[in-house]
Amino acid sequence: MKGFTGELKKRVKNKDTLLFGCIMDSRSGSAVEMYHEFGYDAIMIDREHTALNSETILEHIRLARALEIPCMVRAADSSYHEVCRFLDQGADGFFMPRIRSRREAEACVANVKYPPVGIRGIGPSTCPAGKYLGWSHPTDMVKYYNENLVVGIQIETAGALADLDGILSVPGIDIAVVGNDDLSLGMGILGQFDSPKYIKAVKAVIAACEKHGVLPGIAGGDPTWVRYWRDQGMRVFWCAADVVSMWNATRAGIAAIKDGLAATSAPKSPFVNAAAKQLAYSAKGK
Repeated sequence: MKGFTGELKKRVKNKDTLLFGCIMDSRSGSAVEMYHEFGYDAIMIDREHTALNSETILEHIRLARALEIPCMVRAADSSYHEVCRFLDQGADGFFMPRIRSRREAEACVANVKYPPVGIRGIGPSTCPAGKYLGWSHPTDMVKYYNENLVVGIQIETAGALADLDGILSVPGIDIAVVGNDDLSLGMGILGQFDSPKYIKAVKAVIAACEKHGVLPGIAGGDPTWVRYWRDQGMRVFWCAADVVSMWNATRAGIAAIKDGLAATSAPKSPFVNAAAKQLAYSAKGK
């Protein structure tokens, strides 16, 4: 089976900077292809704030496996049946939002690890996670998945801030991503991401992650934002979302066209610009 090669887990252990493209709205596999083509490190497929159904997510995972770009699914909740159905399709891992306590973090890990580490059930001959890799014995599958599955949580509640050490010291947690909107909402400073109070809280998350060997992450795609938080110790970035990219490009495109139509001076020949762009594109592809 292509995909779930363990490479994402290796990069997490190496503390590499990982740029995720997020699928929030697209039913089409073109979003997976887009992130792969433009060099993102991994894909996050969202279930928490979307209406994507199981079949759509399965096809996104299948295409990501074929293209050999790692993918993780953000679950809608921490229930066993919610999380395991996507992991059985061969996703490299998952993110669990709104973790509030150590107990929730422990349950999260237990649901996705096979015994004796956790309580996950095994389907070695009926789902992609079991049937495509050619295991010599189901015990090999159990060991491989327990070692290579990437477990991510989100720090985005006041309860999580109050128990960072308790949550992040849970064995088996690999990544902790700050959810800016929910965290600032819970702190009573919604959207005030430049507030000293908010910055202090995020830096506390980074420090706790470093203390417990967890890779810290944050959402946001502004280049200045990404660079600032990378320099503070962040390593995982949810830095693009399909629907946001579409809206931004569409808004910029129509604004440019309307500005051009409203201009009082005649523009330069479009054919000169088109030829130059084509030459640049062709040279880039060589």
